[in-house]
Amino acid sequence: MSVCPRLLVVGSGMLGLAHALVAREAGYEVTVFERHGRPLGASVRNFGTLWPIGCVPGPERDQARFGVATWRRVAEQAGIGFDPCGSLSLAYRPEAWAVLGEFAASEAAGGYERLGRDEVLRRFPAVRPDGLRGALLSRDEGLLHPPTAIPALVGHLRGLGVRFEFGTAAVAVEGRSLVTGDGTRHRFDRLLIAAGEEMRLLFPDELAAAAIQPCRLQMMRSVPQPADWKLGAIFVSDLTLCHYPAFRDCPSLPALRRRLEGELPEHHRWGVHVIAAQHRDGSLTIGDSHEYGHDPEPGSRAEVDALILEALGGFLELPDPRIASRWQGTYLKSTEGVTQVVLEPAERVTMVTAMGGLGMTLGWGLATRSVGRWQEQDGRAR
Repeated sequence: MSVCPRLLVVGSGMLGLAHALVAREAGYEVTVFERHGRPLGASVRNFGTLWPIGCVPGPERDQARFGVATWRRVAEQAGIGFDPCGSLSLAYRPEAWAVLGEFAASEAAGGYERLGRDEVLRRFPAVRPDGLRGALLSRDEGLLHPPTAIPALVGHLRGLGVRFEFGTAAVAVEGRSLVTGDGTRHRFDRLLIAAGEEMRLLFPDELAAAAIQPCRLQMMRSVPQPADWKLGAIFVSDLTLCHYPAFRDCPSLPALRRRLEGELPEHHRWGVHVIAAQHRDGSLTIGDSHEYGHDPEPGSRAEVDALILEALGGFLELPDPRIASRWQGTYLKSTEGVTQVVLEPAERVTMVTAMGGLGMTLGWGLATRSVGRWQEQDGRAR
């Protein structure tokens, strides 16, 4: 192996860029290949929420907090807007309030603050008061604006000497070479593939055996709200407690899930749980739904957007409810509940995928692990 080992990265989303940065800082020569002219995948279509509270306690939660701390550092270096806003999990049903109490009790050292109804309304006047029981305040979470953060990260990497080959599709891996659409063979010492569903073109059998499936989301962004109106944190409510694995061991969760499925069957059908995150320009990212399986129907479903906005109105009333844009995103998710799928389909080739919507949060930790493992293996090889 050369003194400066060469890493090729396929995919310019969060996972690819995180591996590129960590590897570059470790002394690798890095080139990123992206079939589009710029990043266009899930990493620029998400909320930008950094979400330790949704991660399973233990090593994964620690990895999430590491991810938030890394984003702070990288954001400062790259001129990326980073908002350490925290999160507010609101409870309107007694079962949800019980879940938050059980979660806070089991996570006594986590720094969570359980707020009663009056305290919530005093500190967060944007909350809808009707039926509110209380909320759980967490200071761990942060917020980025993905459509600007990811391009800024690309610029930062370029400044560190990372090369980008945009508009260049990877079509095959042959031995220690990556073959691109024009037939060029690019030699590598390590190859990292983080290209979502496109990975089926390179290693279809290995990806099929990994028990993962695509998940399509519908999301929206509001117009900027009045300058004197602030959300104050990332807001979620009852539906979200049933979505993230962090709450799965709370004794009251099954009762909450049964109630929500009975009261909101269409929300359950389309996997709707609602996050509201306000960016520096005053706009809110709002979503989302979860539709699983290959080859979904084209186009967004108006009825699903209506379900999202209905759920949003249950805990928040926007001063200006106009929607400025709507879009779809797709990510890969494990059918077995694994949040980080790492495959090694060939010698010196690593594929990373299926972060289950937590790639922005967990990506830095995964990249640090990957590069550390490569350095150990390459050191032994020498």
